[in-house]
Amino acid sequence: MAHKSHIADLFVELDGRMSFENFMREALYHPRFGYYSSNIVTVGRRGDFSTSATISDTLGKAVGKWALQERKKTLGSGFGNRWHVIEIGAGDGSLARDFIANLPLVHRVSLTYHIVDTSDPLRKTQRENLPRLKARWHDSVKDALESCDGRAIIFSNELVDAFPATIVRWNSSRRVWEELILRDRGNDGMLEDYEPLSDEKTAHGSSVMGEWNLENVPLKDGQRCEIHWSYRNWQAEWLPHLKTGSVLTIDYGAPFPQIYHKRAAGTVRGYFQGVRLEGAEIYDRFGHQDLTADVNFTDLERWGTAMGLENVALSSQRAFLRQMLPNLDSQLKQMDPALEFLLSPYGAGKAFQVLQQRRQS
Repeated sequence: MAHKSHIADLFVELDGRMSFENFMREALYHPRFGYYSSNIVTVGRRGDFSTSATISDTLGKAVGKWALQERKKTLGSGFGNRWHVIEIGAGDGSLARDFIANLPLVHRVSLTYHIVDTSDPLRKTQRENLPRLKARWHDSVKDALESCDGRAIIFSNELVDAFPATIVRWNSSRRVWEELILRDRGNDGMLEDYEPLSDEKTAHGSSVMGEWNLENVPLKDGQRCEIHWSYRNWQAEWLPHLKTGSVLTIDYGAPFPQIYHKRAAGTVRGYFQGVRLEGAEIYDRFGHQDLTADVNFTDLERWGTAMGLENVALSSQRAFLRQMLPNLDSQLKQMDPALEFLLSPYGAGKAFQVLQQRRQS
């Protein structure tokens, strides 16, 4: 198959070795063979995975309420004033649909909705599912910000986890962090190996390497962690163009070190037709399955601060939904299984975190 020959050729170009970060980037975003760029059809029940937005309109309502509050604090909400919302990675369009549908009319008519998405298949799905929404589609957040003079409310749901992650491992005998490197064995699959982390990789830091030697965070030999440096570098490209506004980031993960509690093998896994895949299976079906890793929200807070964002709040999805929609508990009495799932302290309600950040001119 073409995608197999591509990955084989790539290993040849790289002298038979490739970082996991590069493998994940190629598997998800290669223009011809990548999962998101070419092979994903949709998300939700008919896709390889579902999101909170595809199973209930509750998240869209809550994000809308948050956006109105932030509009008043950062953009001003005078009657008739235009305001701009930028959604990054809009999936099948469910969040955009529910966000718009639940806005009061006075705020809806003055809104310009921007979608940043680089996936052609998902853009097609979004346009099909949002035929009445006069959204503006962009290839980059920078382009979207330039179209609204750097003043916008920005949010994303399950975006960071899809950025290529660097996998590191603690070597206790050498007392160093090492990076996971892959070597191609042809029909025998991938061989995992480790090499010392480069200075270039560690230039922007991570809570993983900066704090794990504290006495209250014991570090065991072979502990694997994921660092989303690619997300940090991507954010650094467009954040300077945000003059004033707010940023909401929703994803599964946790602050450090809780994110790795009893998870010595780290958090990377794949999803294919709704089935969770771990271990060697994450290297199968190149370009035809999702790859993901939990988000270290301590890193996101610190990187944002270094780039001029104010960290307003970090909470569980359960706490955020209850804060924005105080009547949710009464709705739970109606036995809504989707709502129960979103709020569950044993599931999505705790597994998903919500980071609120802000920049004011």
